[in-house]
Amino acid sequence: MLRSLWSPQRAFAQVEDVPRYGWSLLLILATVTLIGYATVQTGLIDRAVDLRVQTRIAAIDEMQRDIVERSALREMYEQQRKQGEFERVVMRIVAVAAEPAALLATILLIAAVLFGAVAVTGRKAEWHTLLTVVVFASAVDVIGRVVRFAFMLRFQSLEVETSLAPLVRQAMSPGAGGPQAAAALAGLATALDPFRIWFWVVVVIGLAATRQLSGWRGWTWCTACWLIGGLVRAAVAAGSAGGVVAH
Repeated sequence: MLRSLWSPQRAFAQVEDVPRYGWSLLLILATVTLIGYATVQTGLIDRAVDLRVQTRIAAIDEMQRDIVERSALREMYEQQRKQGEFERVVMRIVAVAAEPAALLATILLIAAVLFGAVAVTGRKAEWHTLLTVVVFASAVDVIGRVVRFAFMLRFQSLEVETSLAPLVRQAMSPGAGGPQAAAALAGLATALDPFRIWFWVVVVIGLAATRQLSGWRGWTWCTACWLIGGLVRAAVAAGSAGGVVAH
């Protein structure tokens, strides 16, 4: 798996259609879990939730101070604090448990899509070979997570990116298309991430080296998957922005 990071052609040339990816997959999931646990232990989640709660309380105080009674105002404050506690618990669960589970589901989904792509070409699709390629390539995703965690520690914030999404947000004028359009474009720009591009390049090389999908077929399918991932993140970001605006 480590060799696939700097010499994928040689690494995947030795891959056979046998389930020998178990320890590599376990190591990847354990590392992602450890990163999530470290994120919780550093207090970054608590800090982010506290800032969010303070922002909401400040907004309530500004809009409702001269409208409602002080007792009702205190109750609103307390509701925001309780919501913050709930968000804190959910974010901790996501960091420690949901992130590894989502990564595992993503690995299996990509391998399944590639299995179908190989079957369409008429070749014999080798499940264990395809899963090995995706698992080994996922080591790139782990490196990206480590880099983003280092950025979190450096800037003391959960809002860090290695893609071009922040540049897109800054380039969008405040009234251009509304918050949903800006969020959708930023979500689409997450595809322009060096680690995501590196991941798909490794997958393409692995498909060619194992003779599952070679040449333009491998590039076409992997490019399509890369673009679909960006579109899905754009749709999720637009939906989240629309929910915030509606609220």
